[in-house]
Amino acid sequence: MTRYIQKKDGPTEIFVRNFTGDGSTLNFATTQNQTVNKVIVTLNGVIQKPTSDYTVQNTGNSYTVLFAVAPTQSDSIQIKEMPI
Repeated sequence: MTRYIQKKDGPTEIFVRNFTGDGSTLNFATTQNQTVNKVIVTLNGVIQKPTSDYTVQNTGNSYTVLFAVAPTQSDSIQIKEMPI
């Protein structure tokens, strides 16, 4: 459910995506219009540094978090998307 505060036109809740690394995948899906400044990425609970550990890229209509180095097998990846 998406909630709105004071009839603003954007969601006010953080959307959380969870993934598991496989040792080779670098890209992980995000919602459209996300930027590196609108996501918080953790790897095994450790916050990653934007632009050096990961970036957000737009390839057409697809937005992804792109890691500089592929998370290893069974790494826990969490992407928190801030309201746009």
